[in-house]
Amino acid sequence: MPLLPLLLGLAPTVASWLMGDKTGAAVEKVTGIARDILGTTDADGIERAVAADPNLALQFKIAVLQAEADARAHTERLRQQDLDEMKAQLADVGNARAQTMELAKAGSSIAWGAPAVSVMSLGLAGAVAYLVLFPDVNQAKWTETVVTMLVGAAINWVGMVQSYWLGSSSGSAAKDVTLRQALTPKGGG
Repeated sequence: MPLLPLLLGLAPTVASWLMGDKTGAAVEKVTGIARDILGTTDADGIERAVAADPNLALQFKIAVLQAEADARAHTERLRQQDLDEMKAQLADVGNARAQTMELAKAGSSIAWGAPAVSVMSLGLAGAVAYLVLFPDVNQAKWTETVVTMLVGAAINWVGMVQSYWLGSSSGSAAKDVTLRQALTPKGGG
């Protein structure tokens, strides 16, 4: 990057932007700015253009600083979007637990459905783990294949149990509405 020392001299605040950019997009952006404003992307040509015309040097510096500010604002928007998604997922987890509690308080036998399925799934996964850890030496060859397939299924079972208790999909919002409607007495609001 022969352009880097010149850019750092023009706008020291862009150092972290240029150095922190793993994709090279920042350098490409600055090179494009140099081409548009100064008419060159060559470090020597940029240096000559900046030295010859202070107005061009100022325009170049302002454009580089604006590009850096735009890149930082974009990164901040992406971080905020990720944070909002994580908050929504945490709220979704809380809603799944609250639904089970609401069903239990209402005396619904459905409230025991999720815990029962969870216990059965984890029990089956434990049985499969036992078959893998303590195999029967005299077992038929096809049994090994079946146990291997069951390992994949057991991993899926455990994943589904974790998804239910530790995080559910955004589709549970529709389930929330349906459950509330089912639990709300008719005409009672």
